[in-house]
Amino acid sequence: MIRRLSALAILAFALQIGTALASDTPVAEVSNLRIYSSFWQNLHHFLYASAWAGRAVPPGARPLAMSLPPGSDVSMTPGEKATWDKAVAVYDREFAAKDLLFDPGMTMIKLGLSDRDDALTDAPFDDELKLLLMSAAPIYRKYWWPAHDVANRAWIEDAARGMRKYAPAIIGRLTTLYGVRWFATTVRVDVVRVGKSQGAYTSDNPTHIVVASADGSYGQWSSVEMLFHESSHGLIQKVSAAVDGALAATKKRRSDLWHVVLFYIAGEVTKQELANDGVQYKPYLYATGLFERAWSQFRGPVEQYVQAYVDGRTTLDQMAANLAAAVP
Repeated sequence: MIRRLSALAILAFALQIGTALASDTPVAEVSNLRIYSSFWQNLHHFLYASAWAGRAVPPGARPLAMSLPPGSDVSMTPGEKATWDKAVAVYDREFAAKDLLFDPGMTMIKLGLSDRDDALTDAPFDDELKLLLMSAAPIYRKYWWPAHDVANRAWIEDAARGMRKYAPAIIGRLTTLYGVRWFATTVRVDVVRVGKSQGAYTSDNPTHIVVASADGSYGQWSSVEMLFHESSHGLIQKVSAAVDGALAATKKRRSDLWHVVLFYIAGEVTKQELANDGVQYKPYLYATGLFERAWSQFRGPVEQYVQAYVDGRTTLDQMAANLAAAVP
């Protein structure tokens, strides 16, 4: 049964959380990417990952959440542990089986937690979910949030430093290749300590990016590539349509090929712009072995035809046609 919370009950929970009723404030903003370390987003993703931490994953299967970062085991009071365990159990029962990106309900929760005060005022949730989050909030704030927030802010500051230096050149290259303008309005980027198994994900309409600071593959210059990669999900439509159309013309179905193209373009442009400044950088596809693990059959064609497009030696339609003809 959904329970209705009175205004007094909401205020009481807000006072338990222990901070003023204030909405999120961004840590940094670069080229209309507004980057946050949001308490509610971090709590939501930490509960999701905590639910997965207690699940048995069959051999060969992949969990939907990252592993919890070191330092996640804490000693709580019996009352706190009972409240926290209940919240994790609800997430395990109601949400853990749902993908953070592909399930519309999970996207609704993520968007609903944006720019909320400590009482979750006007959050578009039923009162049970609001009560659950608010009951877990003081415990998360006491045991995990300070360290998570510090780590998130350090990641943001490092990424923003690199973004500010290279954003003009990289954005110019990417928007030319994608055939679109850069974002005219701000795009929200939520940095969470732990999240989806892939570490970062982006939902559309509106473009909303989530990046996990505990993902070790996003360190140093990779943070710059990853922010441009995730931003590209809101800009790639012409390229993905060309690739998918060329595949359809050859009667091939490869629903993931456009994503490989996105990976390659964002990584190669980042690599080239850093190289212009004397910085040696290995794009994410290569640094993590993702090309070989997931898309080895695409590597040769992508390196030949997408590289030619990045270098300005072919058109988008020619690249898409050549790529579709060459892939298995």
